[in-house]
This record gives sequence, C-alpha cells and structure tokens, in this order.
Amino acid sequence: LTGTTILHQVLCQASFSCLLDEVPRIDNFPEPTVTFNMELGVLPTDIPLKWVLLVVLLLLCYLYGWRPLQLFKGMGVPGPTPLPFIGNLHQTLKQRFWNPEAQLEAIAKYGTVSGSFMARTPILLISDPEMLRDVFVKQFHKFTNRAPEGLRLNMKPQSRMIIRLVDEDWKNTRSTISPAFSGGKLKQMTEALNSCADLLVESMGKFGDKNESFDTKELTGAFTTDVIARTAFGLDVDSQRNPADPFVVYSKKAFDIGFMNPVVILFFMFPRIMKPILEKLEYNFMARDVRDFFYKVVDQLMGMRKDEGRGHGRVDFMQLMMDAHKDDDDKEDIEETKMHGIKKPLTRDDIVANGLLFFLAGYETTATTMAFTLYNLALNQEAQ
Repeated sequence: LTGTTILHQVLCQASFSCLLDEVPRIDNFPEPTVTFNMELGVLPTDIPLKWVLLVVLLLLCYLYGWRPLQLFKGMGVPGPTPLPFIGNLHQTLKQRFWNPEAQLEAIAKYGTVSGSFMARTPILLISDPEMLRDVFVKQFHKFTNRAPEGLRLNMKPQSRMIIRLVDEDWKNTRSTISPAFSGGKLKQMTEALNSCADLLVESMGKFGDKNESFDTKELTGAFTTDVIARTAFGLDVDSQRNPADPFVVYSKKAFDIGFMNPVVILFFMFPRIMKPILEKLEYNFMARDVRDFFYKVVDQLMGMRKDEGRGHGRVDFMQLMMDAHKDDDDKEDIEETKMHGIKKPLTRDDIVANGLLFFLAGYETTATTMAFTLYNLALNQEAQ
C-alpha cells in the first residue's frame, strides 16, 4: 500500500463514521489505523498509520542510502566497508583527498583493483598495468565521461574543464588542446624548462654551501609553478626567488577547496537535491578572488597578444587555445560551425578553465614526485 492509498482509506473511514454517528470529541478520537482486507488472504489486523509510515521510511532509506553501496560487493570487488548514505566519505576526509600513501595502503590490503564510495558514488581504484592499458589506450573511447551526471555542477570555470565535459563537447576540446603535448611542441618548450631547472639547481646549491637543510616540497613546488606559468600561460614567474608573487599565492589558494565544508559533504551525500539548489544560488566551491584573478590574467594575456602581436611564434598552451578561440559575442559563427560539423571554437571560459586545470593537474603530481626523488637521493648519495 502506498502512503496516498493509506491516507485515502483513513479519510474515507473517518468521513463514513461522521455520517453514521455524531462527531466524536477530540480527546476520544481514535488513532488512524489501516485495515487489511480478508480477500487479500491476510488476517484482519489494525496497524497504526505511524508504523506503516515508519516501514515506508525505512524502506526508502534502504533503497537510497544502503542498496547502492552493495554494488562492488555484488560484483566481487574488494574494498573498505561503506556506511549508509556517506559510503567511505568519512575515511576519505580523514585521509584527505589524493593521498598517495592511503592509495598504496589500499593496494596492499585489497589488491590491484578495489572499490570505495564517495557517499553514494562508486569509485574504482585500478593499479593493474594491463587493465590500465585497456582503459587509457585500447578502450579509451568508452571512458570519455569521467564525472557522473549528478556531480557535474554548472559552475564556471570548473564546468568547462575537460575532465567535466562529456560526449561531443569533450571530444572537441580534447582535439583542440591535445597538439600542445606533441613531441615537437614539447621540444620547443625545452628552453623554458632548462631555465627553470637552472634556478632550481642554483637554489639547492646555496643550501649546500651553507650546509643547511631545506624542505624539498617547497623547492620543487616553486620550480613546478615556474614551469607551468611559462609553458601554460607564457608568464615569467620567478616563484623560487619571489614566493609572494600573486600568481603563486592564488595558485596555491586554488587548491583550498575546503572538503570539510558541510555544503560539500551534503552535495556528495544528496547530489540530486543539492545540485539544482547550488546552481540556483550560483554557489561555487572555488573562492571568488581566485576565479577573478585567473580571468584577469587570461584577459590581459589575450589582449596583449592580439593587440601587439606578441603571440606570434609562441608555442605555449595559452597560445594554442587562443588560436582556437572565438569571441563570446560571435554567436552566429559558433552556430554555423555546429550546423556544418566544423570544430567548435573555444570560448573565454574554456581557456580559463583548462589553463587552470593545466596547473591543478600538473602542480601537485610533479612537485611531489620530484620532492620524493630529491629526498631519496639525499638518503642514498651513492645513487647520485
């Protein structure tokens, strides 16, 4: 019986009694009950409505908060035991996101393929080389849509990052930015890489001359920032000597998402409910000053290169996206490209989003890898 049917029965029963007898006093009014028909083959039993609603509530909680979390168990995929509604979100928040040590522990405990849940969203952790080759090479065309539909918030610039795009929109953007990573283009960036590397060696030499210890992550993080600023944005940022540079400050602030924010947790737990609310309120997980800064940087670079012709001969990531850029007010040209199947030009939001993604994806991975490498070389000097 549905809640509507139960309520209808109760109202009809009360109305019928009022027609036959006088209206009873409020304090003597009987508690609403549900009577099962003998024709259904069930013994006649009066069940209070509150117990029926309780059973319905528990059933809904099971269907929404517990049943989806049995996906990996039913498939035989090992992993940590999820809790109702939150899945393994409590463990992720405790270990922090993108924790390589936690991932290594999961591999050692559950094997090369394991499953966990970000609230109700299943996440498969793969470290088997053959399976990774299938995902990234052989079957790559089947993995275009990375983010689940319920977790794709329409927040700019993040919503225009290539990792958030789907289907044809993803293919168009990927075909535009992929040439930036060709062997020929990367070779042309060697000069910028070497100049940043010379500064890194010089900085380490100063610590060696003074016989002082230093934080490898701080040093490699500054080096990575310089490299990305030059190869992605075409900016000469010397964060190794000037850590207070605005580009450095706002780049680091871009990582401060605040996953302990109750709004973030509620979004992961109830994405279908929170998504329209957050989009209606234009709520953004990235700080406004960070977004404003990167939009300002891109606008200045685009204006400078267009007006003064400074983009001629450049091979950085920014110039490649600018070459595929179309002004936002050229609506007719954009619609025409859609109709004739021509590659859709990138918008200002596309350039800002993927320039920012270039930094977010490249900074932490490169800086951490180099920091561990330097640390191990210092402990094993014979390997140098």
